[in-house]
Amino acid sequence: MAKLALSSSILPVLLLFFISGQAEASTVEWVKTWCIAKPSTSKEALQNNLEYACSNINAMDCTAIQEGGPCSEPNDLLLYASFAMNAYYQAKGRHYWNCDFSNSGLISLTDPSYGSCTYEGGETAVDDSNSGKWCVASPSASDDQIQANIDFACDKVDCSIISSGGACYEPNTVKNRASVAMNLYYQQTGQADTSCDFNGSGNIIRTDPSYGDCKFKFS
Repeated sequence: MAKLALSSSILPVLLLFFISGQAEASTVEWVKTWCIAKPSTSKEALQNNLEYACSNINAMDCTAIQEGGPCSEPNDLLLYASFAMNAYYQAKGRHYWNCDFSNSGLISLTDPSYGSCTYEGGETAVDDSNSGKWCVASPSASDDQIQANIDFACDKVDCSIISSGGACYEPNTVKNRASVAMNLYYQQTGQADTSCDFNGSGNIIRTDPSYGDCKFKFS
């Protein structure tokens, strides 16, 4: 009996040691997150995400992207899908799998809201020791702004990866190519938050946006 009592008294100490070790090994912080569509996602997949998300949450949550709604402009499927995917992500509890959408969703640390269009957001526990950060174009960014981002970033970094024949040339959409270029600049400048601002058209994300042979640089 004495031996059992001794073991019982040591158990809490061992448990505390284990928890302390885990705390030192990882840094968890609570941050606000959103869900947006990956810029390389096909139109068919975006449409599927939009329909799935809006049919599995309160129908009122998707009225903002309907004609005349505060998020109906610009008329962009990537934007509409992102709004619906975020509404679903928030409604379902903000678990990482709620923003997967067959690997076409990205968890964003930057609020994608713009003008009178508000994306609901909420706090999520993020493990800094096991997470990367990347920079992509905001779903609402105009083509003119995005092209300006490409010109600026590619003047500072090697953008051959988005040139014809490069690993990230396809899909040949301005937001996808801009996202690659913006991320190259963001990583080269040490992941400073200001390096992914691009006049409010960049989003810092926690999900690797790489696809196929196109690998988004991460440092």
